[in-house]
Amino acid sequence: MVIPCIDRRVEDQPAVVTASTYGSILPAAWSFLLALRSRGLGSTWTTLHLVREQEAAELLGIPDTVTQVALFPVAYTIGDEFKPAVRPPVETVTFWDEWGSTRSEVPATEAAP
Repeated sequence: MVIPCIDRRVEDQPAVVTASTYGSILPAAWSFLLALRSRGLGSTWTTLHLVREQEAAELLGIPDTVTQVALFPVAYTIGDEFKPAVRPPVETVTFWDEWGSTRSEVPATEAAP
C-alpha cells in the first residue's frame, strides 16, 4: 500500500490553494502508477480510506499536519492484456465556450480550431 501525502493541510483554504496543492502531487502520483505498469505491477487510485484518514494517520504515525491524498494498493497483475477503458463519446463530456454547449452548436464561422 502506498499513500501519497502532502506536507500541509488544506481545510478552510480558498479553492485556488486547494486546487494548486492537489495539482502539485497528482502528476507525480500518476507517474508512479504508470511506472508500476511498466514493471508488471498494477494499482488503482483509491480514496475510500480517507473516510478514516485520522485512524490511518494514527496507525502509520502520519503527523496531523500532513494530508493523505490517496491509497494505491500495489501488486503484480494477472496477465498483460491491457486495453482502453470504455468511455462515453467526448462530445458528451466536453463543452465549448460555456457549460453544456457542444462544439456542434457553435456557428461554423466560430468553430475554427
